[in-house]
Amino acid sequence: MLPVKPVHSRDRIISIDILRGFALFGIILVNVLGFNASFFDFGGFYSRLPDDYQQHFYNIYISLTADKFIFLFSFLFGYGIYMQYQRFRERQQSFVRFFTRRMIILAIFGMGHIVFLWAGDILFLYAIAGFVVLGLRRLSTFMQIVLAIFFYFFIGLWLTLDVWIALPDAMSSTCTECLESAKVIYARGTYLECLQLRLHEYAAFRNINAFYYMPKIIGVILFGFIASKYSLHDSIVQNRGKWSFMLLIVGSVGMLIYFGLDKIIDFNSSFANAVYMTGYEFMNVCIASGYLLIILLVASFKPVAKLLQPIAFMGRASLSNYLMQSLILSVIFYGWGFGFFGQMQVTRLVFIAFWVYVLQVVINVIWFRFYNQGPLEKLWRSWSYRF
Repeated sequence: MLPVKPVHSRDRIISIDILRGFALFGIILVNVLGFNASFFDFGGFYSRLPDDYQQHFYNIYISLTADKFIFLFSFLFGYGIYMQYQRFRERQQSFVRFFTRRMIILAIFGMGHIVFLWAGDILFLYAIAGFVVLGLRRLSTFMQIVLAIFFYFFIGLWLTLDVWIALPDAMSSTCTECLESAKVIYARGTYLECLQLRLHEYAAFRNINAFYYMPKIIGVILFGFIASKYSLHDSIVQNRGKWSFMLLIVGSVGMLIYFGLDKIIDFNSSFANAVYMTGYEFMNVCIASGYLLIILLVASFKPVAKLLQPIAFMGRASLSNYLMQSLILSVIFYGWGFGFFGQMQVTRLVFIAFWVYVLQVVINVIWFRFYNQGPLEKLWRSWSYRF
């Protein structure tokens, strides 16, 4: 029996690559905020902007971007897992050995990312979440949906239990004195000083990763796994009207929650945090699903998909581009580079993120004239498939 090999570039699903490329744009729009401010008190830093315009812009900007693009990226990660699983199952070959190697390699990339570039890594979390999804792959679709909902809204359950039981704080890594030293070290420190502080910062962020982001990522990856099982991209091409109506529904619900969530919560209640975070995550699902459906609907038209080919190139090399973003932003913001850390103009940060992404698109267009896959994708695939 012939061994399973990677999908040839001509067989890739362009709408999925476009969506992945779009998700990368959203990720840099959010991550630029993280490179500019420490996780020691991220919210506190951006709650003290110098003028009302910047503060108002930030409040809207973060509401429409934060966690929405991690949702897309995680969803697509799960989408790809099912496609790989199905190919191995059709060939009656061991998916477990292949996928275990793949996740171990991804974890190594993630650890390298944390140590050498940035504390806001998601690759290491993806590797752990991948093993969880591997263990759930044979469950019925119904059970997978139930577990996806459970994991995604786990934070609501955690904060509810926290009312009765003293649990680790899953929503804060605040360290005011650490933030003050971060402003100095990240802006003017050497590479080794920044590295030492970054490891301290990642350790301070461990509860949020363990009890908030990790369960949520597992849930979204499962949603993507299920959507891939039912070929969402094909369904959208065949039923644009139905999915356009679904877009209208999720978009409307998302906007209603966005504008009404603060008005319906009793913030004097002991359960206010649990209710708020559950509503907030439901809003994220709706808005992120709206972004997802818009891109897949637009990309379902072949002439439009052809115009968006440069964005698809970004998606084809998503691992390389994700790490490239961190490399470029670390040079821009840290003291061993240009030292722009701590900028108080959010509009300037958006400008930086936009042009870094444009630069990446140009690099990818040139790269794919000569190669069929990104450099790190080539390593990841060869080590995963062992050839």
